[in-house]
Parts: sequence; structure tokens; C-alpha cells
Amino acid sequence: CFARTHTVDDCLSPRFMPWSRRAFILNMMHTSSQLFVGVFDSDPHTAHELIGRVSVDLTNLIPNMIYTMKYNLHPTAKCNPREKKCGSITIRLRLELENERTLLLSNINYPESVYVNSDNKKDYKVMHQTVHGNVDMKRYGLANINQYVEELYDYLTIYYYLEDSFVSLILWRSKTSIPVPVPRLTPLSIEWVDISMPLHSLMAFMCLIGMVENPELMPALFFGSIGWILMATMELRTSGPDPWARCKSFQHYFWALICGDGMIKPHDIAPTENIERIKVREEAWKKRVKDAERRAEEYAKEQEQYWKEMEERDDIDEDLSVVKRKFTLNPTTAYLYPIQQWLGIIINALRITKNIVIWEESYLSFWFAVTSFILSVLSLFVPWSLLVKWTMRITVYVFFGPWMKLVDIYYYQINESEESERENRLKSERQEYLADQILQAQLVRENNTKLRDFKQYMFGEHITKVNIMKKDRFRDKPLPESSAVVYKPEIKSLGSLAMQEGGYHQVRVDGQHLVGEMIPKIYETPSTEAPIGKPTKKVDDDIPNYNDSYGIAVAKVGTIVVGAAIVSVYLVPNLFGAFSELVSKDISVGFRSFYS
Repeated sequence: CFARTHTVDDCLSPRFMPWSRRAFILNMMHTSSQLFVGVFDSDPHTAHELIGRVSVDLTNLIPNMIYTMKYNLHPTAKCNPREKKCGSITIRLRLELENERTLLLSNINYPESVYVNSDNKKDYKVMHQTVHGNVDMKRYGLANINQYVEELYDYLTIYYYLEDSFVSLILWRSKTSIPVPVPRLTPLSIEWVDISMPLHSLMAFMCLIGMVENPELMPALFFGSIGWILMATMELRTSGPDPWARCKSFQHYFWALICGDGMIKPHDIAPTENIERIKVREEAWKKRVKDAERRAEEYAKEQEQYWKEMEERDDIDEDLSVVKRKFTLNPTTAYLYPIQQWLGIIINALRITKNIVIWEESYLSFWFAVTSFILSVLSLFVPWSLLVKWTMRITVYVFFGPWMKLVDIYYYQINESEESERENRLKSERQEYLADQILQAQLVRENNTKLRDFKQYMFGEHITKVNIMKKDRFRDKPLPESSAVVYKPEIKSLGSLAMQEGGYHQVRVDGQHLVGEMIPKIYETPSTEAPIGKPTKKVDDDIPNYNDSYGIAVAKVGTIVVGAAIVSVYLVPNLFGAFSELVSKDISVGFRSFYS
């Protein structure tokens, strides 16, 4: 959906009054959806000039909280420079969510592409710059290629962060706070005390000992290490002092998957909260980044000096003429644009991977962690040594035995008629497969063409694609002056709720999301604060609702089955063995005392 506020004329610091068009109700289609806000200098005759834009991340926001967030405006978030600030904007928003489990389960399916249409070129440019900024990275240009190469170089500096983390791990420097209950006698109570200990180093030591002693645990430890890395990055973010840099935790999503609602409850966030600790942490992080960049530059200089020395050693040409070698790029070559496209695909994949690892896409990070832990547990019950042994046996006995001579005689050494017949058969199979693929591709193209024509007919001929996954290079983070308070809805009568549901003092603008195959129609969503019929449902608040959807029921039953399988297959035999050994020792001690 695309909406705009009223225009405030002749004002460099506009404020939107209550009677102006300033409040909107937008429907979020996916957990990775973002709210794009653009500020423009209005011009009635020419194109509106972009002042700055911002993308508001909704993934880690908590429902039933009123956020007042202040952002710096930038022309783009996809490339440098970002030092230039084009002012700031303050927005107020609130997220409504009926059931977080339903939102969590929606991430199992890949999100659909979203397109927004406009009926004139002026509005199209406004929408395009609001979403993508004033730099078009898809247009061919040497500047865009240099931006991609620069970003790839920035990703290479992650090696030094990994090196630092590895050194901290093996030297037992990392510290993790663990709450421990301590009883108090006066007064009689229990006090929770945080104890710092190198938990990650301890876990790595125990897991590596288990792998060395039992190599069959290697696949389980491999999958478990993926989930472990995700949990470590989550802990780093959730334990930080900046409330605007925190993410929803693994425990929050797991509780939402089981119970329907997450563990994190609405809470107030004061302006400039923990500002001193945030500054100290940011200075330490900047120092680490500069140190990593310095080490990378030193390594590059060492390599350059090394290759110069190698060239001097190998240079035995007697020609006295000096030729300077220059690496030049011809801007007119036709090979650069495909390289730029491939660089764009690689960069987008790296950005999505980075967002999953650092829990920017916290819903997807949770599912990756859960999948890794499940695969790790299942790998414990797979006899890997037996599986590898019999796979190699079957491979050797089947494909390397003397009977392969029969294959050579009856399959490869055939006469010309049989060979031509086989070639014709293979050719016909390939043609049938190719025809089927062409038919499927034609159907997809026809459906896309029909959907595009419908959208252009209903909403306008100019179309802009909106990113669902977070693909910006830089993240727009709220400034420390931002705040949040718990939302306390006012009690309304049935008449007020009916007027609200009827759209009193509201102007509904239908979205552009179409559904349907033969004749697409606009997907309708409720435009009120509460879904239709909520006042009626309040009468039966004391009666639990067990009408779960199919996906929710599968999640519940699957959780119970996996838990029962782990307890039955792994925990029960160990407990039974320990109990049997204990009983046998007691019996042997009893017989010894009897005979003595």
C-alpha cells in the first residue's frame, strides 16, 4: 500500500496537526516487511525532490506498545556515503498482533513478491525513491560496480572478527552471565545472582572431547554448532545496553510456538536509556573495527611488497625499455554489466545471510536454530560408521567388480542400429522433458502477464517492486532520543466500537495485493483497531478456545512427538541402565555382607 500525508508549505521543520492527514493503518504481510518512509520537497510542476528516506524495521517490535522513534534521514541505504545527514524525522507507531504463533508459522512459506503501481510518472518516482533511495544499483555503471566491490571487501574483514572470537574461545576469555538461585535466611527468600563464567569455552571443550572419543558424533556436533553460533549472536544482541539494538530471543519464539504468545511483555523504554553504556560499547566496537581494518591494510601491504620482490627476482628481461603495467577497464565493454548483475546477486545473498546470523531476521534465525538442533538430535541416532561402511561396500562391489565387463559388452559395445535407436529414444525423452518445461514456463509467464495487466489496469501502468527480505546495506536504527510506552486502550462502548468498525472518521484506501486465479480481486483486510466481532468474543473470555488451525495443530503434535521420542529413545535407556547398575551393586554388597 502507498499513502501520503498532507503537504506543509514553506516550512523546513513541518509538524502535522491532528486535523491533517497523518495517521495510517497498514497491514503487514510478512515478518520481514518494512515500513518505508520518504520525505520530499514538494514541487507542483516538476518531480518532487527527495530529501531523505528511512526504512523502519518491524521484526523486533513488541505488540501493544506505542513507539515514538526518531531517525536520521539519508538519501539511500544501499551504498556509501552515509556520513551526510539530511535532517531527521520522528514517527509514532503501534504494532497489533493477535497471535504470534500464526506469524511465526507463516515463515515456513517463502514470501510472495510485492509490487506497487502508480498511474503517473511523478508518483512512481516518489515510490521508487522511498523504497530504494536515489541510487539505482540495478542500472549499469562503474560506480555501482565499485560499490559492490567495496562491500565485498568489507565482508572480508570478518576474518579478523572470527579470529578474535576464536582466540577468546580457546583462551577461555568469553564470559556469560548465568542466574543462580541463592537462598537467604533473613528474610526467608531466594535471591537470583548473576555469575559470569566462560560457558561457550566449556561447551566447546566438552563437545570436542566427545567428538575425539566418538567420531560418530561429528555430524551431530556440526548441526549443533550452527544453532550454537546463532544462539551466541542472539545472546550478544539481547544482553546489550541499547534497547533499539536488541532482538527477540529464542526463548520468546519457542514460548510463542508452544503457547501462542511470546515471553517478552510490553515495557517502557525511556529516552536516552543506558546512553553512557551505549557510548562505551560503541567506542569499543569502533576500536575493534579500526583495528581489523588496520590489520587488513597491513596484510595487503605485506602481500604487495612480497609480489614486488617476486617480480624483481623473476625479472631477467634484458630489454632496457620500461613499460608500466596498468589495469584498465573499458566502460563500453559488454561484459561488465553481467558481472555487475552477478555481484548484485552475491551481495544480496550475503546481506540476507548476515541478517539471519545477527538476528535482524529473528523469525528466520529462530527456525534455522530449531532446524539445526533437531538435525543434531536426530544425527545422534544414525549409525554413521555403519552407513559409510556399507555405502562404500556397495559402491565398490557394484561398480568396480569384474561383472562391469558385461555392462561394457551389453550396454556400451552395441551395434549401430541399437545405438541409433537408443539415441533416438533419449532424444525423444529430452524433447518431451523440454516441451514440458517450456509449457510450465509459458504458464508462469502468462499468469505473471495477466497479473501485471490487471494491476496496471486497476492501479496504474508504472510499477515498483518492494523488497520483502531486508536487502539494504545499512540499517536505519532509531536514535537514543526515541522512547516507548505500554499501550493502554481506553474502554469503549459497543456503539463506539461499531462506529469504529464501520470506518467512522476513516478513509479506506484498498491495497494492491491481488488474490485469485481467473479474475484477481483485491485482498480485503480489517481496517479497524480490533477484528470484526471482538466485542462479542469478549463475552466468552473465560472459555478457552481450542480451535487451532492445521499448522498450529501440527506444530503442537510435532513438538510432543519429538519430545517423547527423545525421552523414550535416549533418556529412558540411560536411566534404566544406571538404575540396573545401582541395583546390581546393592545386591552384590548385600550378598557379601551375608556371607561375611
